[in-house]
Amino acid sequence: MNNKVLLIILVALLAIYGLSRLFSGNKETTFKAELIKVDTAMVNSITIDPKGEEAPFTLRKEGGQWIATRDALSVKASQNAVQSLLSNLTLIKTKHIAAKSKDKWAEYQVSDTSGTRIQVYDGGGNLLEDFIIGKFDFQQAPPPQQPMQFQQQQQPVITSFVRLSGENETYAVDGMPVISMGQGFESYRNKDIIRMKREMEATSFEYRLEDTTIQFQKTPEGWAANGLQLDSMKVENYLNILRNLPGSTFADDFDELAAGRYPQQQLSISGNNIEEPFLVTVYRDTTREQPFIIRSNYNPDAYFSSDSSGVYSKLFKPVEELVGD
Repeated sequence: MNNKVLLIILVALLAIYGLSRLFSGNKETTFKAELIKVDTAMVNSITIDPKGEEAPFTLRKEGGQWIATRDALSVKASQNAVQSLLSNLTLIKTKHIAAKSKDKWAEYQVSDTSGTRIQVYDGGGNLLEDFIIGKFDFQQAPPPQQPMQFQQQQQPVITSFVRLSGENETYAVDGMPVISMGQGFESYRNKDIIRMKREMEATSFEYRLEDTTIQFQKTPEGWAANGLQLDSMKVENYLNILRNLPGSTFADDFDELAAGRYPQQQLSISGNNIEEPFLVTVYRDTTREQPFIIRSNYNPDAYFSSDSSGVYSKLFKPVEELVGD
């Protein structure tokens, strides 16, 4: 049998195999190493339907600013949180296909109701990606092959399970890029009360309490309050805490129109490269479980609540210690 005959037989066998696969309906699933393919520069909005009972919400870019919206509430989003989400979209890598049929959706929590659904749109409203993040699997990494005294603590291996909407297959992916995507509305909100840039230097700050005002001034001899010299190191340590001060609990139900009837305290911070002084106002509503309501001109759309040991204590408690010394 010559080579020409062998070639004809080989081609015929391949054709028969291909036709049998085509008509059998038993097609193999294509492995997708890069599961999510999206140009983040084109993304204009992201809808997230979190796992559980929390309502869906949307992150939308408006005039270069990301806005977070849930029901009737629209607030500025944390730009860092949104950028992290966009970056992580490009880092999702497939490990293997975990399941090929719908009967495994419940096990991996990737059904339409059991996982976190994320839909990504461009500026024209076109759907770019639509996928569901299911459960996470945490496993301890195997120990490195090196002497015990040189071993470092190993981070756990995190695997998540993802399904593309409209498809049956469930994919096991590297869990690190998607572990934060399942967070709720609050995690994408701007929680800053004060955030100073590196070049900003506080040279004075003032507390307006209910019955008195305390002025702090940086002098050639150090920090002073109402002319009284202070421990400058303690003052600087206090200001370092204020440089990046976040809130913790939002008080969206606080009635802004009624704010004027509550007792108030204020902190203002001025200094070099601070064009507009930071101004933090605290209202005290004793009918609330956390009676202190905090608002700043740096993030004026947000109100935060605190008890006496929370964020409020970081703002005002040290003042008594500084002046008392």
